[in-house]
Amino acid sequence: MNIKLQRIEILVSTMNRESLDFLWDMFKHNNHTDFRILIINQTTPDKQLVSDFEHINVINCFEFGVPKSRNLAIKNASADICVMADDDIVYQPNLKTTVLDAHLKHPDAAMVSFEAVDEHRKPYTDYGPEGRHSKTTLQKIYTWVISFKREVYHHHHMYYNTHFGFGATFKGGEEYVFLRNAFDKGLPMVHVSQSIVQHPNESSGRLMGSDDAVFSKAALQQRFHGNLSYFWLPKYIFFIWRHNYIVTNEVFNKFQIGLKGIQAYKRLKQTGEIDHIQDV
Repeated sequence: MNIKLQRIEILVSTMNRESLDFLWDMFKHNNHTDFRILIINQTTPDKQLVSDFEHINVINCFEFGVPKSRNLAIKNASADICVMADDDIVYQPNLKTTVLDAHLKHPDAAMVSFEAVDEHRKPYTDYGPEGRHSKTTLQKIYTWVISFKREVYHHHHMYYNTHFGFGATFKGGEEYVFLRNAFDKGLPMVHVSQSIVQHPNESSGRLMGSDDAVFSKAALQQRFHGNLSYFWLPKYIFFIWRHNYIVTNEVFNKFQIGLKGIQAYKRLKQTGEIDHIQDV
C-alpha cells in the first residue's frame, strides 16, 4: 500500500458546540479539505452540532469524559492515519505533508508523535530525541501530537483507559496510560522532532500541586510500579512543597490524597474494572 495515497483523519474532542467556527481557527494555516475530520461533541440534546461538509463528520454524544470522547473517535475513525486533537489548538503550516512524510519515513511505526509550541513559539515541553520511544520519552507526549495507524490500533484493541482523564476517576494521566498500553504490547512507536500544532501554555506548577494531580499521579505510580508508589509519594509531596507548588499546611492533606489515589486504583484492579474499556 502506497502511504502517499493514504488519508489522514483528525479526531477532534469538544463540548457543547453548535457551530463549526472553532474548526476554521484550528485550520487557518492549512486547507481543512485535505483531511477527513471527525468531531466528537459531548453535549446535551438541545445543543447539537451539524456539519454540511462531506469530509467533516460529527457525532453528538450525551455522555461526558475525555476518555469516552477519545474512544468514540477511535472506534468511528475511517482513514488510514489518525491524528488526535482538542478544540483549542492551531495546526502549523504543512500539516498534511509533515504527517505523511513521517509515516512514509517510518512505515513500520504504529504511532508517530510530533511536537507542539506554545503561543510564544516556544517548545511546549522538553521533548526527547528523535527516534524510537522509550517509557521515559512517552511521558512528554500529549494527546494532540499523537498520530497512529488506525488498522494497527484497531487490531490490537488500543483505546484510552476510561478511568484516566478529565471526567474520569483519575483526572489526568490518560495519554501516558494510552501510550504505555501500546508500548507494552510491543507496538513500534517513533518520535519526530517537528512541530505540528500550537497549544496554549498552562501552568504545570499549579496543576502539579492540585488535589486531582496528586490523586491521579499516585494512581499512575501504583499502576506501573506497584507498592513502590508508597515510597514515591512522600518524595513527590516534598518535591511540590520545595518548589512552592503547595504550602506547608497543605503537606499532610496532599499526602492523604495521594494515599487515597493509590487505594482507589488498587480497589479497581482487585475488582477487574481498571482495564475494562466501556462501550467499545
